[in-house]
Formats: sequence, structure tokens, C-alpha cells
Amino acid sequence: MEFLTVKEASVLWDISERRIINLLLANRIPGAFKTGRRWNIPRNTSKPLDKRTRFSKEEMSRKVIAIAGINSEIGKELTKILLEKGYFVIGFYQKDSAIDKVLVDEDIRLIPVDYFNRESLLDAVRSIKMDIFGFVFMEIYFELEDSLAFDYDKFENSYKVNVFAANVFVRELVKRMNFESSIVIVSSIEAYRGSFGASAYASAQAAKVNLVQTFANIYTEMYGIRINSLVAGWIGGVMESDDSFNKAKEQIPMKRLGFPEEIADDIYLMLTRHKYMNGSSLVSDGGYLSFDEQSKTEDLDSGKFYRILDKFFKETKAGSHMWIISTMMENEWNEDPAERKFIQSNFDAVNRGVKMERIFVFSKKNIPYYKTNKYIQMYLASNKIITKYVDRDVLEDQYPQLLKIIKEGWIGIDDYALLVDLPSDGTSRGYVTMNKQEIHKAKKCFEEIQKIAIPLKEIMK
Repeated sequence: MEFLTVKEASVLWDISERRIINLLLANRIPGAFKTGRRWNIPRNTSKPLDKRTRFSKEEMSRKVIAIAGINSEIGKELTKILLEKGYFVIGFYQKDSAIDKVLVDEDIRLIPVDYFNRESLLDAVRSIKMDIFGFVFMEIYFELEDSLAFDYDKFENSYKVNVFAANVFVRELVKRMNFESSIVIVSSIEAYRGSFGASAYASAQAAKVNLVQTFANIYTEMYGIRINSLVAGWIGGVMESDDSFNKAKEQIPMKRLGFPEEIADDIYLMLTRHKYMNGSSLVSDGGYLSFDEQSKTEDLDSGKFYRILDKFFKETKAGSHMWIISTMMENEWNEDPAERKFIQSNFDAVNRGVKMERIFVFSKKNIPYYKTNKYIQMYLASNKIITKYVDRDVLEDQYPQLLKIIKEGWIGIDDYALLVDLPSDGTSRGYVTMNKQEIHKAKKCFEEIQKIAIPLKEIMK
């Protein structure tokens, strides 16, 4: 390796020798070392940016932000924001992949790279001679795994792209940054949850989160930069038709996937705001990671579920409103002791002054069978419980969207709680949620079904 003297560096960088000595003493020139009284400065080291100078308004309009993974949905949305704000964008993308036409712009420089090849990455980042205001790494490699026929090459490829490439980009681009610069590494909630079918991807995401903390220790002191991680949840726009994504919605308190533009906006704020945030992770997942602890019990077996039902019915005060959908599952309305106790708790609640409305949902062909059910006859005989009926076949034919919300039925208590039935498969009986969005969705469904429901006594004549 060739080295410069302080005098040679002064001429090359056009700054005073005294300033260079101060930079050396502050450990701000990577790779430099002292031999006796002589300083040795690596020739390929970039000129350190001046912490004493802030950008002018004119310079602000031409600040450069580099993005690895620019042709992802989030990358395109972030680029749109940056161009609107006046930034110049350098975008890295996997060579031979298609580039969206929205990325063809005079204020965007696109650089193809091979994310699986270190030399390709090094050549790409070293070709940049501009000072960098910000860098975002959001390139991902994801492959489902077969545990019985494990592919070690795919596992290693996941680390090459998700971790090794991020390491190269940060370590090289940070040389072109200063104290106003910011780096954001995009990770995934898989870092905290693990994965059944993608161990490489999940563990790589965890590695990125830790790498961010490590980089903060190293480069904040050296260059004054900030580096943080954006931990993204389930994001639509790319794989929204995938069944696993649709199932995930049920575990997200916001009851939807995130939008790419929402994550892009979070990244922009992390780049340009949050000035005291460093070495940290911002989770943007709609509440997915906190869902179980915050708003929903685990799926409960019959014993636990009936105990919770009993507790809620006993503690619901006079004047409260219970709005209930009964789909007449096989384990409902039978001679099971727990079921009989639950039915009695219904009548105890209305006698205490609770307003109760129950809509029965079953096929019209089953009316003769339910006419002989003594518990339904008890409801019919009560003048304190409003009981109505909707033909399940009509819902399937004309209102399938409502049937998807009803599922196996539920008990709503004011706007406070929803006690949800699960399929009678012998393992779980139900769960309890206090998630406001899930409760609101069920209540709106109940109100819609009210419009087509008829009094139960009319079909039981």
C-alpha cells in the first residue's frame, strides 16, 4: 500500500498541514499511523469532510443519497420523495434485472452491481467520487427452505446479499460522509420472530440489526455519522396475493399490510430528522410484534375459554350492550356442563340489566332440527333478549364478505371486547381480543346483518 506524507496530503486535498494534523490526532483519517515523528496516510483514503461547515441552501438541493435496492417498491417510493425534495440519487441494482422506467431521470445515477460478488460491490462504490449525505441499504435475498433437503448455497447467498453486501457498502461509503450524514439499514421483523421456512433470511436480518449497533460504535466517533435500522413488517405491493401475507393481516392490529410509501416516508425521516437517534432500530409493522401481548390472548382450549366467558358475563354491568353472532357450531347448545353454565350466564346478565342482541346464523334446511333445541326455545321465551335469524346460505350467496368476518361467530361487549369462537377442531375453542380495530370491524358487520335479519320466532313457528 502507498502512503502520503502530511505535506503531500495537504497538496492533494487542498487543506492546510495544520488541519491535517488535527484530523490525524482526532483519529478521523482511517488507516493512518505514525512512525516516529512521521505520519503515514493511505493514498486511497478519501478527504475527510469538514465538520465545521454546514451545508448552504444551494448545496442542500444537490445533496446526494445512495440507495442499494433502488428498484424495489420501497426504493422507488423513497426515490420519488428524495427527488421532490431536491436530492440527487445514486441507485444500485442487481445487474441484468429490469429497471422501472420511473427510475430513468437526469437526477438519478443508476449503477448495476453483482450483490453476490465482493469485487463488483467494491468497484461500484469506489467509482463514486461525490460526497454522500445519506445511504440506505434495502436490497434483500429471500428463499423458502426445505429442511429435509437443505440448500446450503441458498443459505450462503442470503448472507452474501443481506449482510455481506451491507457491510461492504457501509464501510466504503462512510469514507465519503461527514457529521451531517446518515445511514439507514432496512431489516425485517423476522429478526425478532425467527422463521419456520426461511432461517437464512431471518438470522441475516438479526445480524443486520446488530451490525448497525456495531457500526454506530465505530463510525459515529470516527466520522460523526448516524446509523440506524428500519425494521419493516409485512409490506404489500410485492407479494400481497401470497396466502401467508393475507393470513398475517389477522395478526396485525391495523388489520392491513403496510404500504411501500409508508416505509419510504419512515426512512426519509430517519435520514433527515431524528438527529439524536443512533445505533437504534425503528419498528414499522402496524403493531405486529406487540399484537399478542397487547390486544389478543393466545388461542384458548375449551376450559380456559369458558372460564373467561364466565368472567366477562359476570363482570359486564347493567346498561352494557352485548351483540352476538351464533353460528351454531357442533359444540354449541348441547348438554355439556360448561355449555349449560354459559347459557345460564346469558340469562343472568340480562336479568341484571345487560342489553343482549343475538343473531342466529344457520342454514334454513336445519330449522326443523333447531326447533327442538330446548336452549333456543329458552331464548324465544325470554322477553329480555332480542333474537333474530339470518339464513347462512343467503350470506354465502349474497354477502360472502360478511361471512368472512363472522367466521365461527363471536360475542361483542360494547366497544370494549370481542370473544371470538374458533373452529371446533378439538384443540382450541376461542380467543379474546380488545383490539379496537377488530372490534369495530365485527360491530360494523353486526350492524349490516341486522338489516337483513328477521325475528327468530318467525322461522320457529
